[in-house]
Parts: sequence; C-alpha cells; structure tokens
Amino acid sequence: MKETSPFAAAIAIARASKSPMERAAAALDPARYGVFCATYASMRVIDDFVDDEFLATSPDARAAGMDQALKTVAAWRDAATAALETGAAPAPDDRFHDTHAALAATHAIAAVDAGPWRRLADAMAKDVRADPMPDWDAFLAYAEGATAAPAAVFIEILALQPGAGGRLVSRLEGPAVERIHNSAVLLYLVHIMRDLKEDAAKGEGLLTLPDALFAEIGVDGATFAATADDASVQTLQAKIARYAERFLLPALAELTALDAALAPADAKILRDLCMPYIERYERFADAV
Repeated sequence: MKETSPFAAAIAIARASKSPMERAAAALDPARYGVFCATYASMRVIDDFVDDEFLATSPDARAAGMDQALKTVAAWRDAATAALETGAAPAPDDRFHDTHAALAATHAIAAVDAGPWRRLADAMAKDVRADPMPDWDAFLAYAEGATAAPAAVFIEILALQPGAGGRLVSRLEGPAVERIHNSAVLLYLVHIMRDLKEDAAKGEGLLTLPDALFAEIGVDGATFAATADDASVQTLQAKIARYAERFLLPALAELTALDAALAPADAKILRDLCMPYIERYERFADAV
C-alpha cells in the first residue's frame, strides 16, 4: 500500500508501535494490512491518550481533567463508529483526524464490526473514572473492552475475504469476540505478569488488577505500586498465573477451532502470534 494513501498515518503509527500484533499482520496481503493498520492505530491512539496523557498526570490533574477526558473518549468512539459504519469523514478539528480518516477509507474496502470500538470506549471510560475493580468478575468486565475487543478485530481481519461487489467480508459466522475471548484474556494476563514491575513503577493507575488480588498479599494497589520489589512482584505473578490457568485449555480450543475456520495461512499468523504468549504463561505457571 502506497504511503500516500489515506492509510499512511495509520501505517506509521502501527509500525512505530513495534507491537507483536503488527509484526504478525505484516504477513497479510496489502489490502488487509491497510485495514489492520487503520483499526490498530485507531485503538492505539485512544489507549495512549488515556495512559500517557491522562493517567500519567497527578491526582489533582486527573480530577480536574476527568470530564474533558471522558468527552474525548466519547468523541473518539462516535467518530470511529461513524467512519466504520458509514464511511463518514472526521471533522477537520478532530484530534484523531488521521486515524478516523483511515477508518473511513476502510469502510469502502471492508465490512468491519464497529462494536469493539464501543466496548473499548467503555473500558477507557472506566480507566478515566478510576472505576473500582473489586474482584475478578470486574476485571473480566473491563477486559471485554480492553483486550477482547481488539483481539476480535484482529480475528475479523484475518477472516476477511472478497464478498459481493469486491468488498471484503468476514468468513466467520457470528461475532468474532465469541471465538477469541479466552485467548484474549489469557494473553492479557500474560502481558500484565510480564510488565507488572514496570507498570507498578509508573503508579497505581496502570495496575489493572482486582482489589481482592492485592488483599491476598495484605496490601492495596497503591501500596503495592509504591513498595513493589522483586519478591512481591513474583508473589503477585504467581497468583495471577494460578487464576490464568482456567483460560488455558479454552484458549487452546479456540485456536484449534480457528485453525478450521480461517484459511491455513491466516490460522498460522494467529498461532504464531499467540503461542509465544502461551509458552510464556507456562513458564510463569512452572515458577509457581
């Protein structure tokens, strides 16, 4: 895809992320790679806004800026879903103009479900409001938007094939999120375990884990973030690994089912992306 296309800015954002997902998507044909970059960059910019521009500020700054941050998330959601569903061009003053323009260009190429953008917006709003996460049920509700939604988009892109009029459509029956939920949660938990010490150093706001988990080691999230050392990090990683075990076999079953549902080359892309995380999970579990 030429860098002068409407996808140019999105491609640059996706490549600069150095994400394993982008590296996996690089094996796609040019049309689907452009769609991937448009969708990935769109979700990346709102996540970066919340993490780097909002949560990274002081408590006083977050309190003062919460209403505006929520408006920013809602405006992102509305522009993204309009672009995907109707091809609507973003407003000239849209702070995410380039990525929304790429989504609008995607509409002409492929039918992509806009539902994941709504679910991600819900998760980002929870981050902005600092909604409580008392238990694992609350964690899973958050993960529906934070990780299962982006994973569903990736599966849908892998499943795109030419449809009527040459527009790409998914070969899957039913919502993609139903086919990748357990894998998405497992990979998210591995990501959390891997980055736990680094995220703790950045503050409580990046520790998206339930209060009940911290209570098991006699602290709250703020105390853990302020005092985390190698021993406490390893203790918490072990507890996360034990919880994550319930997703392992369902995740492997999902991948097996997708082996049959996707074209062989696309199923391989998915396996090559997921298996290193599953192997890392097994190393964490072995250390318990």
